[in-house]
Amino acid sequence: MTELFKATGWRKRRANEIVGKIRNDTLEDVSQEIEKMTVFGKDTISSFTVIIRNMKQCPPCHGNCNQGRNCPVKK
Repeated sequence: MTELFKATGWRKRRANEIVGKIRNDTLEDVSQEIEKMTVFGKDTISSFTVIIRNMKQCPPCHGNCNQGRNCPVKK
């Protein structure tokens, strides 16, 4: 019975990683498209892209990302 729960936990974590990658890729695509807009000023566009990029999810780093400052996802 315990082995069943271990297998289910692994599959769930793997599925969450895949969904997180798709989410991060989508947010990056949106940020890049917003940067191409010329309707607003550069400062406003930069603010929008920073907000959108901060919405990305961090991978499980086991506490080695220095509270997000060195996170490879949010660069």
